[in-house]
Amino acid sequence: MKMYFDFRDVFKALRIAFSFQRIWTNTVGLAFAYAVYLIFAYISFLLDGTPFSAIVAGYGLFPTIFGETIGTIPAIIYWIGVLLAGLLILVTNTAVSRLAYMQLRNEFFYTWRQAFRFAFKKFLSIVGAYFTFLFMIAFFVIGALVMGFIGRIPAIGEWLNALLTIPYIFAGLLLAFIALVSVVSIILIPAVLATMDEDALGGVFHSFSVVYNQPWRLAVYSTLAGILEIVGFAMYAVFIKVGYTVFAAMFTIGMGEKFFRISETSLAWLQKILGPVNGLMSSAWGSAAPYIYFSHPHTSLVLSGTESIAAVIMTIFLFLVGLSVLGYAEATGNTGMTLTYLAIYKRQEDENLLEREDEELKEEEEEEEEKADESSENEGEEESTEEAGTDGDAGETSSEEESAGEDKSE
Repeated sequence: MKMYFDFRDVFKALRIAFSFQRIWTNTVGLAFAYAVYLIFAYISFLLDGTPFSAIVAGYGLFPTIFGETIGTIPAIIYWIGVLLAGLLILVTNTAVSRLAYMQLRNEFFYTWRQAFRFAFKKFLSIVGAYFTFLFMIAFFVIGALVMGFIGRIPAIGEWLNALLTIPYIFAGLLLAFIALVSVVSIILIPAVLATMDEDALGGVFHSFSVVYNQPWRLAVYSTLAGILEIVGFAMYAVFIKVGYTVFAAMFTIGMGEKFFRISETSLAWLQKILGPVNGLMSSAWGSAAPYIYFSHPHTSLVLSGTESIAAVIMTIFLFLVGLSVLGYAEATGNTGMTLTYLAIYKRQEDENLLEREDEELKEEEEEEEEKADESSENEGEEESTEEAGTDGDAGETSSEEESAGEDKSE
């Protein structure tokens, strides 16, 4: 695939992300992150004394504490779930970025399992990178608090802090820059780890380097990647809705009223379990929401036993299809950031990361060579054993012939 190493490359994100492999990988990762979030959110509400039925009725499968008064311990549990889900999303983003990187390298046999294996190997690097940012920010904050307490010392404290006004201003500017880089790194570090196979400190260093040396390119390219992510979400959602409309029309002709009852009830159940998402989609997309989301409220109908089971199955599959829409959008954003980093790094360092020797691929090649050598050695040993056996048989045959000749002479 031809690379221009400028903003034109970012537009390839929609096409590269539109792959079953990339969509599947991102959807699976989001599903696990969502499951972790859901478990911790429900536990937090239950510990706060909210009945399970009330949680389902009020929030469906998307409970949130925003706008709610909740106890300290339940709130901590909720935010632990948010943190763990966020880490799983970052791991997933790293895996998808790795898949996009391998696609650009023409490594077409690189699998999603390999990508997840690589991403989980980088888990400590991901966590370590953000702990590094937190440590740097905490250092400045604690230092400011200490100097503030020193300023309480009569006479000495006032003039000491006054004399350090200029260093304090520049320290505040540096703190603001570190905070900016830490925010940018949320979308940048998965691409850095996927393309450069770096550790935590390497991810932090390259984040600082890109933000400092290429701020405008980073701002423009990443904004473009974000726009493409939104466009990808809308396009894929429209395609899915068209597909469902055709599917429903065809099966209504064949199954008649039965299919209508099952599908209408499934959509009604899906609307209910999505809870706050309904209002969020209406607010975010406005008049365009019916084209990519539910066009109207649906009603749960009376079903037979087998129809109810069919409705449950259809609801689950519709939920997964809806999650795949978000998976494609996220895959587009991850691919866009991978292309962004490849382009910026080429501009900054004049090095094409697609041509760099990859350690993971190198290790796999070495393992394959070792296996090939071992198999050839085993074949050689088998051949030598067979030859030895043949020589032994020949020896026995010659001995028998000699003994037979002796008998004849006697």
